[in-house]
Amino acid sequence: MRPVSDEESVFAFRIWWRAWDSEQWVPGARLLVHLDDGGGEVPAQLSWATEDGAQCAVGFSPDMASCYGNRRTAEGDVVEVRGELDDPRDHPRDGYRDRGYEFDTRVQDTDGWLPAGRLRVLVEEGSEAPARWVAWQDRSGDAYSVVLRAASPSGNAEVGNLVSVVRASAEHRGAGEVAANLVDASSSKWFAFQNRASLEFQLTGPVPVDRYVLTSANDAPDRDPAAWTLRGSADGRRWRTLDARTGQSFPGRHRSQLYRIAEPAAFARYRLEVTGNNGSPHLQLESVRFLADIGGFVGYRQRMGHAPAAYQGIRVVQASPDVPAPPPPEDASPPSEWQAGCSWLPLGGRLSMESLTSPSGRFTVLDGVYSPQLAIRDNLTREYVWVSDAQSSRLLSLGPDGDFVAWDHHGQRVWSTGTAWQGVRRLDMRDTGELTLTDAHGGVVWSSGIPEISAGSGELRTVARGSTMHRGESLYGQSLTSDDGSTVLFHDGRVLRCIVKGHTSHWDRYYDSQNVLELDKDGFLRTLALDGSEMERIAGPGTELVVARGAAELRDETGAAVWASANSSTRIGSGPVREPTMPHNDALAAWFAALMGQRHGFCVAVVKESTPAEVLERVGVTSDSAMQGTWRELQQHQEAVGEGSIIAAIAMGPDVILLSDDAALPLGELAPLTSCAAVHAPSGGNGYGTRFSLHQRGLLVSEFTDHPRREKGAKVPEVAVALDESVHHLHRFELLFRVSGVVPSAEKLGGVLLGGVLAPRPTSVVTPDTEDDLPPLVMGERDELSPLVIRTDFTDEDAWNRVLAELQEPWMENEAEPYLISEPAYDGVPAERIIKAVLVAMSSLGLPGVVFIADATTMREEKHPLLAVSTEWDGEPFAQDEDAFTTQFRIRPNAAIEVSINLGISNMDFEDFAGDGVSERMVD
Repeated sequence: MRPVSDEESVFAFRIWWRAWDSEQWVPGARLLVHLDDGGGEVPAQLSWATEDGAQCAVGFSPDMASCYGNRRTAEGDVVEVRGELDDPRDHPRDGYRDRGYEFDTRVQDTDGWLPAGRLRVLVEEGSEAPARWVAWQDRSGDAYSVVLRAASPSGNAEVGNLVSVVRASAEHRGAGEVAANLVDASSSKWFAFQNRASLEFQLTGPVPVDRYVLTSANDAPDRDPAAWTLRGSADGRRWRTLDARTGQSFPGRHRSQLYRIAEPAAFARYRLEVTGNNGSPHLQLESVRFLADIGGFVGYRQRMGHAPAAYQGIRVVQASPDVPAPPPPEDASPPSEWQAGCSWLPLGGRLSMESLTSPSGRFTVLDGVYSPQLAIRDNLTREYVWVSDAQSSRLLSLGPDGDFVAWDHHGQRVWSTGTAWQGVRRLDMRDTGELTLTDAHGGVVWSSGIPEISAGSGELRTVARGSTMHRGESLYGQSLTSDDGSTVLFHDGRVLRCIVKGHTSHWDRYYDSQNVLELDKDGFLRTLALDGSEMERIAGPGTELVVARGAAELRDETGAAVWASANSSTRIGSGPVREPTMPHNDALAAWFAALMGQRHGFCVAVVKESTPAEVLERVGVTSDSAMQGTWRELQQHQEAVGEGSIIAAIAMGPDVILLSDDAALPLGELAPLTSCAAVHAPSGGNGYGTRFSLHQRGLLVSEFTDHPRREKGAKVPEVAVALDESVHHLHRFELLFRVSGVVPSAEKLGGVLLGGVLAPRPTSVVTPDTEDDLPPLVMGERDELSPLVIRTDFTDEDAWNRVLAELQEPWMENEAEPYLISEPAYDGVPAERIIKAVLVAMSSLGLPGVVFIADATTMREEKHPLLAVSTEWDGEPFAQDEDAFTTQFRIRPNAAIEVSINLGISNMDFEDFAGDGVSERMVD
């Protein structure tokens, strides 16, 4: 028989087995065989044993089309085995080339040891246990037998005897339940009075551990670790993440679980960081065992007609630095080439109803609307392989500090990876099903863990990426995002919607079952059931579906839109926008909240045509007291000083970005000859409740506030252009940088700044001015969605009773329970004074969006219309340079609950209900 090429010598067999007393053949795991010493001969017979005690022997047909043999399982059962060669078109052989082992070999003869070339050995049968020994004979009659040995000094896979020191962040010394018990031969355990702890194991020398085993202790399953990260280090200072697991459990007490390390390397220290358990406030484990990767083999080689000769091999491994790093993902590219929907997210990136899909298209991580809100899905099996515990999130952001954070609707963090200031540079969705945070060298800082992946069946659909879906591409649990980041076409496997960020969705499809959105080869945009049948034909034909600013458009070959998710009259923010693209407002707010903290306020400013040193000097930080460092290092300096506020500056071209954790920092004198734009965020949240200001040559020319709502200087040229480019008037951070013409960099903000600590400023107490001696409103406990009704006319009790009856009419499934204030001292008080009293009596967090006033007009007119007054108004008249807005309108009493609920859940704006006459209920 002719020798075969190296590629042809990789064989994949479909395997069946049957018990000795059965006639039925049962499908088994695929058998992979690759045995090559450079001679090109194929095997005739093969035997092997695995570490779990299983043994197998097979013979191959002359054409390698089939095999037959027997197997003794790890449990001792004996079965027959038969196999058929797989079609290489279904399973390309070059996909197996990097698996198995490669050795530099030598053979002994009468003259001593002689080089014998490279040997490649791959024998896999679907077992978790690796091969212990392999023996085979090829068609030429040559025979081989090799016993694989680990890379540890003893050659044993178990390297527990090499552990010289074990340390724990917590242990129960009083009961003798200490960390040292984890590596002894007894059944004693390690116990900690907390549910998070770290264990560090120091070995006598570097060992390439490729597997580790955790064994549960004697009792209390809720104390078992459920989530952890394993790291390795050469020097105890720099650590590389080797494995990460979540959602783990043990089948019983004193039971062991084996875990594989995808990319092993030689380390002298290993650290197991346990980050969660199964519900107990305590942790425990019986043992931790480390198993070393294969380092070589011993055995014999017998040429046809010759005596056997000693045969040895040393494994060929890739040399690595002290802290080895995995190679960058296949789609790695410089940040300038990043596009939405690809496989990675740069520092400063964000996901909001958006997805990342691995390079091959096999896995997608999606930030969804419904549960699970953050999860990884296998696109071949359509099963979730990882689900985070991030709940109620609205935005995921990779902040300047490298922490990947989930933020809720109030701008509060609800989940994070805990990787702040650890050098993170990007987030990757890998083809292993693993979500990773990596540093500048590609080293893994955090991982969701490599899931156990089933083989799956069928064909992967071609996933649309970026902003465009071409013919033959589809979405299933993925998204498309416009190039400017403002608009998203979202699909979670069932729900389909198009939304402009900062607004409610303008186009929705809710289906009863799972579906795929596809632009078929004929150009029709359709939703298909998972069996391929058509559920809805949306539009077509067209050449491509493009998500542009404000809408999704199906376009023909000329680029003309044949269908759009929003028509031109209702489309939001479709005008031109200056380049380069500005980060979205929510991402900017998350950046600064991550840096300066969301539990207290902060200030961000841009000073034109200046330097960091000049700006700091103007606010009181002299060159002698200024220091260089990251924001975290400035915080540590502040903690050492003990008081004061942090202020820091960084140059962005000829301009300066100024940061401070003092939300009330005065900025009017920062730019006496140029301009200074700023955002003050008193609550430190997601941008709502902030104040925007623009000073030019020391004069305040524009100011926008949320509470009260004021828009001064909207016609200032820089402000007017910026507002036209923004998709929402409340996007204050975006307004700041558009007005300034500066595009901030997350990498620079997370890098070295020039800053210092300012001494505390004296505080002054401002007493609200209510203009007269009206008694204050006394507010009791109230439902935040209930209408707040204040009576200011007491002339007609019958009319008031009719108002009350109509106020209490149910709306949809909501019982109307208005909160009533009937205080004779407010008889005849006008609306502007009522709203001022409400603002004084209630905090901004509990403030309703509207107050309903039952005044003289209410009592006198036939429909008894209430006066609805916006709480965004402060009761003051608008100045000439301010943009006025609707502050009040008349409404039927039975519609008050509808308005109150919709404003309370931010489903509609106050102006959406305002009409020329008396507003009625929109929905009964």
